[in-house]
Amino acid sequence: MAKLGRTQKQIAERYKGNLGYYNRLHPWRRWRHIVGFMTIVAGLVSIWVFQKRGRETFFNAGKISTSHAKFADDCAKCHDQSLLSPRVLAPDTFTAVVRDRFKNGVAFDPIDRKCETCHTRHACHEANVVQNKSCSACHQEHQGARNLRLVASSQCASCHNNSATMEAATEKGMQLPPTAFHRHPHPPQQVAFELPRPARGYTQTFSSFWNGHPEFQLTTAKPSDPDVLRFNHQRHFAADIPSVDGRRLDCNYCHKPTPDGRFYQRISFALNCQACHSLQFDAKNPELKIPHGDITLARTFLRTLPAQYADYARLKKGITGDNESRNFVAQQIRQLRDQFRTGDELERAVFFTTDPYKPQRQMAPATRANFTGCAFCHEVKQAGNAAPTVIKPVLVDRWMSQANFDHAKHQTDPNTHMPLDCNICHRATQSRDTSDVLMPVKADCVACHSPQGKVVAECITCHTYHAPPAAQTTVADARRSGPVSVKQMLLGSR
Repeated sequence: MAKLGRTQKQIAERYKGNLGYYNRLHPWRRWRHIVGFMTIVAGLVSIWVFQKRGRETFFNAGKISTSHAKFADDCAKCHDQSLLSPRVLAPDTFTAVVRDRFKNGVAFDPIDRKCETCHTRHACHEANVVQNKSCSACHQEHQGARNLRLVASSQCASCHNNSATMEAATEKGMQLPPTAFHRHPHPPQQVAFELPRPARGYTQTFSSFWNGHPEFQLTTAKPSDPDVLRFNHQRHFAADIPSVDGRRLDCNYCHKPTPDGRFYQRISFALNCQACHSLQFDAKNPELKIPHGDITLARTFLRTLPAQYADYARLKKGITGDNESRNFVAQQIRQLRDQFRTGDELERAVFFTTDPYKPQRQMAPATRANFTGCAFCHEVKQAGNAAPTVIKPVLVDRWMSQANFDHAKHQTDPNTHMPLDCNICHRATQSRDTSDVLMPVKADCVACHSPQGKVVAECITCHTYHAPPAAQTTVADARRSGPVSVKQMLLGSR
């Protein structure tokens, strides 16, 4: 049979002598009280000593970023010291600050105001943002010598992946006029293509670029290129197009990068077209060419052909005698009249013929291309007895103005390190119409900018949070209908 254990009364008897333990003095407990009291006193004395002689680096929470390293020891550059008057912390102020910090947390507004004293060209987000974040929320200092401009996408997702926040931003944005929203600035010489802002703004919720990011607006809106210049990309890749200076035509023949490599230089007739379309009109005198770019100058040239032939004879043919020169001019004018009965008919052929001139239709494509009229590429309008009007082309420099892009970083495939084919994203070899907007779709970008593609895909890779001050921006508005003059395009008027 099991032996019975002790009763509760027996157990309590053992501790009967300990009931007065806390009433007796004990050296160890006394020292604990003394050490605790001295620690508090030492802390308060340290604060007072620091106010008098201490260095601010004592309170440095961590290494400062590279961009701010020059004032790493000057805490007042970022932190508010208005509570110190002068460098003496008053007890009532200290108590109020501590109480406020326990209740509301750290106050970032004073730090933000300090940021704005240097970063004067940085406003915050779009006009419909519900509440702007603190500068310190995204640009976290004392985290090491890193670039503060590198902001994690999680900071963006804290709003853009929050349906309640985005719905509030939508409601606020629908109450604001379009002029309240930021237009990304471009250099004045650039023509930017701006689509109208959607009714609900850009407020779709998503977690990352490859997961939920909306399709590009250029893809969903299906706009047309506002340019009136007639151009067929597919035709220029055809096998019967002759080589130029021993080189087959390709994308890089016409599209040449700017010095920084980010964008491409604007196409021009002299640099990109004239090698093939030299604007000849007389097969027997191929070096005599109609001037390009000024309709009045071209018209004057045609109406002074005897003088043009005389100069041509002297400069190109070496004919210096007056009689020989007059005979040469008369002969050339006669052969022109065999093709064009009058000067007006020649003018109409030059300005309005959309196909090569009739006598040249049997020529090889390489030669026939030199005899195209203005209307072959341009939209030409008759203006009564006045000179015809040629609508100048509007060549867009920036298509996706909401995003940053650098062509120099896309020269090679990041995984294979092989040169990238422009046609992968722009599909120019399939385009026959000028109205085609040959910009990539989202899937083209996700192929690389995703965990599968192994290329960084942070929000800041393509987008800028801050809205700089309003800048002089040239806008090609996609909402226009009908022909658009260069003046309208450059002024941004409808």
